[in-house]
Amino acid sequence: MPSLSQRIVGAWNVIRGYAAAQDTRASAGWAPSRGSANAEVGAAAATVARRARDAVRNDPYAARIVDLWTGNAVGAGITTRWPDDAHGRAWQRWAESTACDAEGRLDLYGLQALVMRAVVESGECFVRFLPTAPSPSNPIGLRLQVLESDHLDTARQGIMEGAPTLQGIALGEAGEPVGYWLHCVHPGASWLLPGGATWLSSQRVPAADVLHIYRKRRPGQLRDVSWLAPVLLRLRDLGDYEAALLMKAKIEACLAAVVTEEGDEALTGAAAGLLRDAQGRTVESFEPGMILYRRGMGSVEVVNPSGGGSHTAFARRALEAASVGAGLTYDQVSGDLTQANYSSLRAGKIEFRRLCEQVQYGMLIPMLVRPIAERFHAQGALLGLWDADLPDGVSHVPPAHEMIDPLKDTTALIAQVRAGFVPQPEAAGAFGYDFRAAVEMIREANALLDDAGLSLDTDPRRVAKSGAAQDAAQMAAVEIAATGAASPPRDTAPQG
Repeated sequence: MPSLSQRIVGAWNVIRGYAAAQDTRASAGWAPSRGSANAEVGAAAATVARRARDAVRNDPYAARIVDLWTGNAVGAGITTRWPDDAHGRAWQRWAESTACDAEGRLDLYGLQALVMRAVVESGECFVRFLPTAPSPSNPIGLRLQVLESDHLDTARQGIMEGAPTLQGIALGEAGEPVGYWLHCVHPGASWLLPGGATWLSSQRVPAADVLHIYRKRRPGQLRDVSWLAPVLLRLRDLGDYEAALLMKAKIEACLAAVVTEEGDEALTGAAAGLLRDAQGRTVESFEPGMILYRRGMGSVEVVNPSGGGSHTAFARRALEAASVGAGLTYDQVSGDLTQANYSSLRAGKIEFRRLCEQVQYGMLIPMLVRPIAERFHAQGALLGLWDADLPDGVSHVPPAHEMIDPLKDTTALIAQVRAGFVPQPEAAGAFGYDFRAAVEMIREANALLDDAGLSLDTDPRRVAKSGAAQDAAQMAAVEIAATGAASPPRDTAPQG
């Protein structure tokens, strides 16, 4: 058995195997936190969220990042397809009207975009289920209330109403959320209401009535920070740098003349170099076209500040780093396509599409879309609109991604389907369609064309018939070649 000293030496040699674990001059000031995900998020989430919102309000690149994530991850909305007409008709009336919104402003797909914006900007968002009276546009009597992260009363810590509570989230035995302490109104708006202090009180809402949407990146993580957290300082530095460049450009554009007047009252010492305007006031800043005066020997001098070099490379590099930190590409955030080509755009589009799919299937669908559909079904079952069991075949279809080159991409997709690499339902899903719904739409379209006596060259039945005829002709040619059953050669012998 090795001695204690031998074990210490062995452990030290293992640590030295990783350069990042060694104490070097480069890592002397590197003191990473040892806190859990909840401890680190809880200490930083509120401050980062406020700074991220300020950046979105004032920084064009931050606003662009939020718009890009919302437009690509949600787009026109993640649709839910039901296998039966009862659910489908009720869902269409509810989801495509503003009756599903507690504020009566957005439909379900607008609420999805609002939630996604809040998650990117603040790191998390809450959706609360609120009951209401059934109506033709809201047959199940359910409304959705979208709440910003500030509604969570993070001051609720310890044992609250018999449950361990961490940052306003009541936990069960396995650490799962069983309740959320939510403010009645946004804390930032309580001062606008009479008796604002009373509005700051929070109440515990069962977890079954609240959806908490955030990107979970560490085990046991209950909350998250703004997606702009890795890039906020870079964007702010870039803004300050551009402001300094603007001031420098203004100074370089200042063309002024300095007139040195002759006189017996010439000043000496530090005052001799003071510049004054025509009224004798000391001038401390330049403006274009200024004429300045000073005492001394008579002369006229032209002040024309020299221009500096180009700083485009530095600004581009800073914006590239900020774009990568936000999960995007430089051309997407900046809109600069001068150095882009088809291959680079396609590669960036494919990578961003994968990230969007990870967000859709790893956050939006399991945390937002599917729970809303399940609650929709449960509310309808309580009203007797359908059976209690959730029907099989419910699907959630993300929006289609725009193609860079539709002809090339469609040709490649057709080849993949024909080769059996991609199932046809998945190919239809790439365009934002549910396969069963697409088949039904094609069937209805064909019936309408047949009733009208129209035959279009885009009719898939004609393509199928043409393909079958070509296959039959090809098989016949193969048979003839194999059996030699061709027409006999003509006798070319001379006639007697």
